[in-house]
Amino acid sequence: INAEYMGFFESCGVADLITTCYGGRNRKCAAAFVESGKSWEILEKEMLGGQKLQGTLTAKEVYEVLRRRNLLAEFPLFTLIYRISFEGLPARRMFDVANAKL
Repeated sequence: INAEYMGFFESCGVADLITTCYGGRNRKCAAAFVESGKSWEILEKEMLGGQKLQGTLTAKEVYEVLRRRNLLAEFPLFTLIYRISFEGLPARRMFDVANAKL
């Protein structure tokens, strides 16, 4: 692939990341999860017509890899995301990681 194509694909990747962060279904469902307290399964049915969120699956997989390798303490953000998403930890605890790093 020549440089012209590389630039095009890189720009698309950045645009996709920005779109996902500001308007993607994972972000929209995460906001609804925090605001409503509904389960991921219910939100998928109500908001996505039964489509599955990729972010929740990824969060489970990353957490499991970190747990198996005894790396949870080294990746507090991933651990916290999992605990909020699947163990009922209040979402406001997300600030704990941010404050710890300051």
